[in-house]
Amino acid sequence: MPEPVSIMHLRELFMRSLTKTLYIVPCSLLLSGCVISLSPLSDYTGNDSAKIRIANNVDPLSLKFFKKVGNCLQEVDSKSLVTGVNILGVKSKKSKKVEGIKSSPEGSPLIMVDVMEYSIQPEQYLQIGYRTTSQSTYSQQVHSSYRSFIPKAGHSYEAYTLTGGYYIQPVMIMDITDGKNTPAPEWDISECNYEVSMMGKKVYQNSSSGE
Repeated sequence: MPEPVSIMHLRELFMRSLTKTLYIVPCSLLLSGCVISLSPLSDYTGNDSAKIRIANNVDPLSLKFFKKVGNCLQEVDSKSLVTGVNILGVKSKKSKKVEGIKSSPEGSPLIMVDVMEYSIQPEQYLQIGYRTTSQSTYSQQVHSSYRSFIPKAGHSYEAYTLTGGYYIQPVMIMDITDGKNTPAPEWDISECNYEVSMMGKKVYQNSSSGE
């Protein structure tokens, strides 16, 4: 006759099973497209900094850095604007604040939502945006949405995704320095010609002409 199983023993087995499940599920999710911030942006400490506020939502924005080579630009670095790990909308950090940034003007979608604020170095060629994928029966497609700007010393900006896209949403960058939602000007220079390697990296051509 089998020995009766105590309530304490059942509870111990349940907790072991739960712990194992909680360990396995995040690992599986990581293989299927969870967002991990591997290289977060650090605040610029110079007195001439610009400030930026971004929405900390399900579309995790990143910041790309470019340098001018000849008469075009080459990407040199990329930083995440979201810290920690987001799994199905669970945020490791809801908000981050910096001193000196202007308040969100009337009509801003960042009022009363979770935001991340940063001090950034001015007069750089930057892009803010994100990438995502869509899966069909026979293929997987990568979609990206980025907007360029050159931050000005002492200015405050907001960046967020708009509505209306199907697979991906357009990105908007606003200059809010004067208390208004003024679109920040984009670059008037092209990115240099490049090919994408097998590792997904940009390989720029020797020519300095843009696309």
